[in-house]
Amino acid sequence: MTKNTPLVSVLVVTYNQEAYIEQTLESLLMQDCTFPYEILIGEDCSTDGTRERCQSMAAKHPDKIRLFLNEKNKGFITNYFDVLEHAQGKYLADCGGDDYWIRPDKLRLQVEILENHPDVSMVFGNWQLFHQKNGTFETDQSGICEDWYFPERIGTNAAEDYLNKLNFPRMVLSTALFRTDWTRALLQEHPQLFRGKGVVCEDLPLTLGLLCKGPLYLMKEEVMVYRVLEKSVSHADTLEGNIKGFTFDVFLQTLDLAKALNLQAQRLKPYLSSILPQLVHYAFIANDVQWMAILRRECLSRNITWSFKQQFLFYCSKHALLNTSLIWLYNRKSSKP
Repeated sequence: MTKNTPLVSVLVVTYNQEAYIEQTLESLLMQDCTFPYEILIGEDCSTDGTRERCQSMAAKHPDKIRLFLNEKNKGFITNYFDVLEHAQGKYLADCGGDDYWIRPDKLRLQVEILENHPDVSMVFGNWQLFHQKNGTFETDQSGICEDWYFPERIGTNAAEDYLNKLNFPRMVLSTALFRTDWTRALLQEHPQLFRGKGVVCEDLPLTLGLLCKGPLYLMKEEVMVYRVLEKSVSHADTLEGNIKGFTFDVFLQTLDLAKALNLQAQRLKPYLSSILPQLVHYAFIANDVQWMAILRRECLSRNITWSFKQQFLFYCSKHALLNTSLIWLYNRKSSKP
């Protein structure tokens, strides 16, 4: 390490975010800290003006920004981990290309925490939601009034509780700072969890994997604004589209994660009971026999049992007349005031 080697590498992957990417990068460039840091941008062959805006920002800040222009569209996951491979910093941070940081001391505060707590794998910050559709903000999304840190909450039991949403505040990766060497060790140990088939989100395997190595630390300060767009990778045009698409894919990815990290299936009942009924319900209401069959097969292959109601809906989905009749009754009941 030299005095010019960045202490922190900030990862930004972007695609068709012309309207937001400059605000994102400006918020990263405003960081007030005494140590050097770098911003790594993976531009994924946008069809709007995102690439040109990234090139302009990189030209203005060659001491801070390293720009990687993909020759063809890689998709979010491949783009993210390809950019991560170029990181030089001891610590990693990231920010979505349509989100932005709101504290100039974010990196400084979080570096201090990781330096002072060598056991901590990731430090998060609180955050705000911005709803693009109506221009409103929701603050304090973590719901804490003081820093949250319990050094004993580590390992598979803690990872199970995190999935079950037990005794953990809400956390978002774009507010975080985490250790580069621990992250690369995870990528080498479980490559299929990060670049394998069916991987649709980067934050869950990183958070769960690092939680198995060291406890998490959550700052009470709000450090980032998460922009909720009407349509994005994780937000389709309809609720049904979201559930069949991103929610279903994350569900399968989570099950693969649990198996690889040796999490106990019987201890994940709160997680399963919050997600599985929703998936079965919408597969039935959509009258999507193929989706229902895939869902059933994937659960059976992982020894996940279905309730009587879920098995009944699966049975009905295979019989067109019975399925249509039940959906008619459901819609009629739902339409009543």
